[in-house]
Parts: sequence; structure tokens; C-alpha cells
Amino acid sequence: MALDKKDKKILDSMIDEEISKIPGLIKNLRLPQFQAAFQIGNESEYVYGYTHGSIIGKFETYYFVVHSGKKPTGIEVDEIGKTIFEKSGEIRDAISKIK
Repeated sequence: MALDKKDKKILDSMIDEEISKIPGLIKNLRLPQFQAAFQIGNESEYVYGYTHGSIIGKFETYYFVVHSGKKPTGIEVDEIGKTIFEKSGEIRDAISKIK
């Protein structure tokens, strides 16, 4: 079963929320204590991966495990991935705006 409208709306909302957190994430990563600890080679790719992982983790944990009491099906996982992929341009734009 694919995501219904309510599920999709929640996912879109979580994606937008994570995108809005990107400036703060980058600011924190640039603090000396984080730079020394994480030793990130490519800040943009790190932030992209972190954001992507946060979206998946929060949505699957919050929505499916807590709200529905089940793990997402293969079809639902595919749709979650597709939805995030469709918003990947917005994620990358938010990252590139931070100098």
C-alpha cells in the first residue's frame, strides 16, 4: 500500500522542517569544536546526507512505528525515497545558499 494523502502531507512537512534547519546545522558544523571532532571533507555532501537521513529516520520512526505501530512496506519505503528525491533540489539549494 502506498502512502495516503495524510502520510504524504506529514512527510512533506518533515522535509520542509529539515530544510529549514540547514542554516543552523551548517553554522554548528563550522564551530571549531565540531570541525575538530567530525573532520568533514565535503561540508555540502555531509549536510545533504545528514538531512536525508534525518528525514527518513524521523518519518519512519515517528509516523510508522509510533503512529501506525508498524514498519513501512517496501512500496511505502519506495515512495518515501521518491518523495525525498523529488525535494533533493530544494535541499541542495538550501545548502548552497549558506556561505
